[in-house]
Amino acid sequence: MVLEAVCKVLNSEPAPELTGFEVRLGPSVELRNNLREIVRRWLDSGPNLSEMNWDLSFLDKQRFQDTRDFGGGPTISPSVAMSLAITTLWYPTSGPRARLWLIPNQGDLEVAFGKPLRQTGPDGEETLSPDAAALTLFHLLTVTPGCEKIAGPCARCDRYYIKKRASQKVYCSRKCGNAATAVARTKERIEHERKDKIKRAKAAMKKWKSSATRQDWKHWVAEKTEIDPRFLTRAVNKRELVPPRKEK
Repeated sequence: MVLEAVCKVLNSEPAPELTGFEVRLGPSVELRNNLREIVRRWLDSGPNLSEMNWDLSFLDKQRFQDTRDFGGGPTISPSVAMSLAITTLWYPTSGPRARLWLIPNQGDLEVAFGKPLRQTGPDGEETLSPDAAALTLFHLLTVTPGCEKIAGPCARCDRYYIKKRASQKVYCSRKCGNAATAVARTKERIEHERKDKIKRAKAAMKKWKSSATRQDWKHWVAEKTEIDPRFLTRAVNKRELVPPRKEK
């Protein structure tokens, strides 16, 4: 459920309510962008949280610095803020296992951010601010089994996804992979055809220079090669072809 919710936020889709998560995640472009930035830094690190670059654009640089420790002073490390982001409560169930309830730690987070972190939406519901929600949701992601399956963005559709296999690192689905391959093959075919036309046009232009025709080179070459004159014009404009001159 958590992995699906994270993907939905990353893809600007309504996120489901998370069992054991106190605050509703309000959909917002800012939340999406903030979470994408964090997840991208995380994935770029390996993922390796101890090596992750926490220099996030949406954090106040005067308040947050990547110090990687709990030292005092006027600044706080984003990784320390992450440790303050969640309070974990042990909750018994009617079965043999307990449930962990993850509750955003509003007080400590507001001290760290230096501003209120809850906002009231149009429906009157309280949600975390986009920057606090992004950090909190990322915290929740990294303590969820299988978090390493999150991948993206897809090279074709730009969506984040849950990997079905370890080798799935480029496309979110077989559909996107096949479509991207088809596009690449089409580009290759078009480029091959373009180079072939240039080659045939140059050969015909060479013959035009020594021919007895009074027809201009472009129409003569077009007739001999069945190449559209507009293609020849574009090739000249791009300096792929040089207009020939008659041999004296």
